[in-house]
Amino acid sequence: MADKGDLILQKLNSNQTLVLGVLSGAIEVTLLQPILYCKNAAQQNLKLTLNPKILYRGLSVSVLNMGVATGLQFPITGFVTKLFTGGQVRKLSSSELLMSSFSGGFLSGAIGGPLELILIQQQRFGGSIVGVPAQLAKNYGLSIFGRGMFLCSMREGLFCAFYL
Repeated sequence: MADKGDLILQKLNSNQTLVLGVLSGAIEVTLLQPILYCKNAAQQNLKLTLNPKILYRGLSVSVLNMGVATGLQFPITGFVTKLFTGGQVRKLSSSELLMSSFSGGFLSGAIGGPLELILIQQQRFGGSIVGVPAQLAKNYGLSIFGRGMFLCSMREGLFCAFYL
């Protein structure tokens, strides 16, 4: 099945892979938002709740994050795949498949890292999608948005390498 999957993805154009990635990410995060809240709450020693207003706080940033990140992973992976194949549709070697999908995930971390920071701040303290980043920049400077970005990129690279 994986062989057919990489061939199908190679046949899609950049717009098609972008839409596929955005939809996949948005659906995934909408379904998993309560679990994400519980994970973040447990890591920060916050009280767990079943209140949907709290469980889904930060959903818009979460959808934006996962939609954009996954949306970028598909076309970036496709671009790197074309570098390996010279644009030919062919079965990828295991190392080509891992490297192209890892690259797609790793590069998406540049967007995902800052958005996850905003999501976590919204989950903890509330606030709007515009207000939270403005407050973070005011309090800590723009460099705060780079905090944890490398680790986020590594996580996304590994995640993408294994799901693609």
